[in-house]
Amino acid sequence: MEKNKPQRSGTQNKSIHKGCTQIADLLIESGIPLRVVLENLDTRPTMASIKDIFRAIAIEKYPGLKSTSELTTDQVNPVWDDLIEAISKSTGVHIPFPSRENTEEYLSNYN
Repeated sequence: MEKNKPQRSGTQNKSIHKGCTQIADLLIESGIPLRVVLENLDTRPTMASIKDIFRAIAIEKYPGLKSTSELTTDQVNPVWDDLIEAISKSTGVHIPFPSRENTEEYLSNYN
């Protein structure tokens, strides 16, 4: 954040949320998948943006879910598998669900 510049206002924050909701609703009503929008964006992936995709997959896969914190232990891996399958199809990159074993194997391949 630039020095001496105030943080966004509460009204701006509410407007961002309302606008994002309106965009999502319009895309849904029009039958336009998010990938169409993402194809036209050249943004750097972040943990937060990937987590948003993980969350979207979870909510789609398990109706009624509102947050990833509500996932059961049996639901986490299937959501991860769907995320990685989509990433693998478009990039050829496969990252197994992080675990002690997988992390050690991953690190040994790149050290």
